[in-house]
Amino acid sequence: MWKGTLQDQYLSTGQEGYAFAAPVCYPDGVELIDCALGTNPLGTPPSVKAVLETAKELSVCGYPEPEPERLKETIVSKFPSWNVRPEHILVGGGSMGVLVTLSRLLLGPEASFTGVSPQFTDGVLQGMYTGASYHPVLPEAPGFIFGGDIPQRLTASASSLIYLDRPNNPTGQTLSLEMVERISREAMNKNTWLLVDEAYGDFIPDEESAASIDLPNLVTCRSFSKGRGAAGIRVGFALTRNRELAAAFRKLQPPFVVGVLDALLAEAILQDDRFLEETRRYVRSAKEKTIRALQGKKGLTAAETDLRAPILLLTRDSGDLVAMLGASGISCEPGTGFFGLDNSSVRLRVPSPEHLDEFLRRLDAL
Repeated sequence: MWKGTLQDQYLSTGQEGYAFAAPVCYPDGVELIDCALGTNPLGTPPSVKAVLETAKELSVCGYPEPEPERLKETIVSKFPSWNVRPEHILVGGGSMGVLVTLSRLLLGPEASFTGVSPQFTDGVLQGMYTGASYHPVLPEAPGFIFGGDIPQRLTASASSLIYLDRPNNPTGQTLSLEMVERISREAMNKNTWLLVDEAYGDFIPDEESAASIDLPNLVTCRSFSKGRGAAGIRVGFALTRNRELAAAFRKLQPPFVVGVLDALLAEAILQDDRFLEETRRYVRSAKEKTIRALQGKKGLTAAETDLRAPILLLTRDSGDLVAMLGASGISCEPGTGFFGLDNSSVRLRVPSPEHLDEFLRRLDAL
């Protein structure tokens, strides 16, 4: 009786998000070094532990606010260089939840969108699940340099939306703020939205965020999962100075998306500057050491990358790099989790400090 009742016509892309990649075989008796999902290599921030220790009497019986107003005010005060107000901030269930609602608003069956591929797969998929068509700009492999005529190619078509992840996932490249503003201005002349996904944005200075650009077609999405070390609380937010979009987002998104405890934890995390700075210092140091360890490795090429971002894209001239790293006890995100890549490429995240030396030793032995 259920045949034909599922509205699944937009789910036949054939591309899975990288969180659903096939399992990898690792050798027995070898400690696994986690370089896969984009979590914080330093773990849970002390601010989270402090809130949890004092939250025993917190009531979760009632519903939370439809929007966490105090969290929005905290964001405003924390990022003065952005020059935003609480009404500019759209809070959701993780940056992924924010992207889902934005995709429903900005795209649809008659729309098309573009970006620089490879890029965050699930952000693209959510756009495609609205029925929109995806036509990315493709830099040359294996360097994947996002320069040259990339801005012109992004704005040349009459797309409904340009989707950019910045720093890029999986390469870790960061388009300059000047280039982002240029793309946004050119897109605005064509009535095109620019959605900048800064899930890894905490690894660049606040004043370099696209959120500081005051243009009505620009939306910037941020996360607590990466630099802030709180992937488990599922809080994210976007910033827009477009009042029409903000009103539509608040109407479309279900109420009570962010829980009482999640909002409290997010507020505390934003005040934990010491943890973020420690994370930034470690990531840059570990990334530099990783790049040095890969230099001169015959048959392996690292794509263009920003040393401040904790991720990089590594490609093998031939053969399965996922299996190669797996045999060394290193987990990664397989290339098959990204549009246009296969398992000769992987995304690596720098490991935790306690595993860094062994990680570098295993890379050296490849």
